[in-house]
Amino acid sequence: MQRVDTAPAAFEAQRAWFGRYLRAVLDEAAPITEANIAAVEHVLMEAEVDAAKKALRKAGPPAFVAGAPRFAQQVGTTCMSTSLCNGLISLGEPSLQLQDGDDLERRVHRITGDVVDRTSAMGKPGEYRSVDDLFKYLEAERLRSVDLGQGLKLERDYRVRLCNSLVDVAQALWTGRARLLIQRRAHAHLAFGLEREDDDTWWVLMRDPMHGTGSGFSRASLETLRLDYLWSPLKKIPRLMGAHGFPTLDAEQLLGHLERYDGMENLGVECPSALVYRLEDAPPLHGPPPESEPVAEGAS
Repeated sequence: MQRVDTAPAAFEAQRAWFGRYLRAVLDEAAPITEANIAAVEHVLMEAEVDAAKKALRKAGPPAFVAGAPRFAQQVGTTCMSTSLCNGLISLGEPSLQLQDGDDLERRVHRITGDVVDRTSAMGKPGEYRSVDDLFKYLEAERLRSVDLGQGLKLERDYRVRLCNSLVDVAQALWTGRARLLIQRRAHAHLAFGLEREDDDTWWVLMRDPMHGTGSGFSRASLETLRLDYLWSPLKKIPRLMGAHGFPTLDAEQLLGHLERYDGMENLGVECPSALVYRLEDAPPLHGPPPESEPVAEGAS
């Protein structure tokens, strides 16, 4: 128990260190231009991986053991909403703890169908929905109204919060407080736990919703999670630059843009990674909840 109580300090120390390192790198690289932003981003990503590893090494073996939950397979293009459901399964939602694969799929399909019906299809292929859609859906408290069959409803409520910090993700998965939803190349994935091989080798447990219903999952390194999956706000900076934008940015200007992104609840369809929490564990919103969108035609 003492290990769990003191572990937050390990993550907070590395979070603070990375904030100082970020400022130092930007100061040294200034002026930031289209030509050097990619190199700056790569240096910072490598440093954040090191920071996450140091925090995990200090914290020790995960407080939360993910096990092998029984996940559902997506139907059609419902990869994001299915990944949300798989996150709820991993978070222990009682109504989705089913050994019978057919029963589990039926309940998950009722949820994914409701998400599709009650969110906007604009600019999205088929039944695909974004992290931003899930944010609005959950904030509108629609999840608890879904009929899972014979009047059964989910027993708990959940929320998602935009996240682009590897240290934050490592802490959330280490404690078991949240799971990570990832939007990558028009496909969604779920990161649902951590596995420690040794002090310097950690694996992120990943579930691709295209896998068959069951307990299957894959593993990814922290480097892969940071470089290939977790969104980096620096990727948006080049859009501010060029012939019709800022020719250069100094460290203060760039930090201002990054802080603005950190203060947002979502980034529309470009919001590619978010932590899903039980309602009671979710951090408070920065501002008031978004206004509900009209329910789509034919939605229950």
